[in-house]
Amino acid sequence: MNNIIFLFETFNPNKRTTFFKHKNYTNYLAYSEYAIKSKNTEHGLFGKIADFPDIEKMKDIEPVNSYITNLAYNKTPIFRCTISLDEYDAIRLGYDSKEKWKELFESKLISFAKKMNIKYEDLQYAGAVHLESGHPHLQVMMWSKQKEKMNYFIKYNVINKMKDEFTNSIFRDDLLQLYKEKDIAKKKIIQENITLQNLKKVSSDSKFLKDMMRYEKDYQNKKIIPQRLKYRNIKNIALDLLELRKLLKETSGSIKYQYLKKYPEVIKKVDNLSEKIIEMSLDTQKQINEYILAKQKIIAFKYSDKNKIEEAQKLEKEKAEEEIKKIIGNQILNFKRALLNQKIEDDKTMYYKETESLIWRIFNCVYFSARQEEKYVKNFEIKYKKQLSKQAKKDIAINKMNSSSFNWEK
Repeated sequence: MNNIIFLFETFNPNKRTTFFKHKNYTNYLAYSEYAIKSKNTEHGLFGKIADFPDIEKMKDIEPVNSYITNLAYNKTPIFRCTISLDEYDAIRLGYDSKEKWKELFESKLISFAKKMNIKYEDLQYAGAVHLESGHPHLQVMMWSKQKEKMNYFIKYNVINKMKDEFTNSIFRDDLLQLYKEKDIAKKKIIQENITLQNLKKVSSDSKFLKDMMRYEKDYQNKKIIPQRLKYRNIKNIALDLLELRKLLKETSGSIKYQYLKKYPEVIKKVDNLSEKIIEMSLDTQKQINEYILAKQKIIAFKYSDKNKIEEAQKLEKEKAEEEIKKIIGNQILNFKRALLNQKIEDDKTMYYKETESLIWRIFNCVYFSARQEEKYVKNFEIKYKKQLSKQAKKDIAINKMNSSSFNWEK
């Protein structure tokens, strides 16, 4: 199992040379001789840009190139990321197609936003896949819509964590095979009651041992939600999404969960979809429970009476469940916003793939929400539990209770 080459470059936007580095770089990505071209176009560019919702189908991407060049001219921090594989691994693992690379990269956008200290909804990117001989790779540019909140410098340890996430995802099947071999070896030892000498023979494969020691800890610590999705379940969700699409066409204004509450039928459909997606993964249900428990721990600081604590925690549980519905609902609606005006009934296979990607984004979103709340509880206890007076604890709890609980920025 080979490693990946992962480059994450940052440039000082205030330097004059930075502008020239980014100027026309979009065209290079899109029209390179190695770029995998999109169907019915001459370029291979794809991405997530609010002003250009369907880049892959654009015949002419000069407006996109001008837009990004203008960002560089206005000193917006732009980041470049390159992920490269050995040609053998790329073919063996299916990373010789644009769809596979795109799915992989977009599954990490929530994590990237957190590590880059920006809001997920503000994160924009454009990139292309280059099937260059010897090292097929993905190249992307990323930036934030809120440039004043961006720091162009990213710490090396954060970049290394990004690399680890891609390594764990790309080589997931290899890792599972390693664990399978490990379990087989362990069972064999138990069943045959072999001696220590025989144990050494079972574990004599140096490559196996090296890979196990290298990846086992990181994989266990950094995997998100291990779950194999059944095609039948994905198809059912996709059909529900198509029905939701029809309902949304009859609405007006912003397609956001809070705004759409004036359309009860739409919200009911979104909530039902959320419940179905949650039911697909026991791990996700566990993460939601952990999210709720973290919320309840905070509210417990407000009261000393046991009955009041129980009553407050019950109310907090209801609020947390509503927050989860809103979080997942907005993920669904963001997905629908991007595909609202596309003719997708004729290409349901593509839509099923997009639906699967949406489900994974929701799983990851719930996971990071739970981790964020747990981290906040820990920090809260360390900083305030033993230092503040009783009244101060109450004031802090009240302030935090009334603030937004889901914030991608630290």
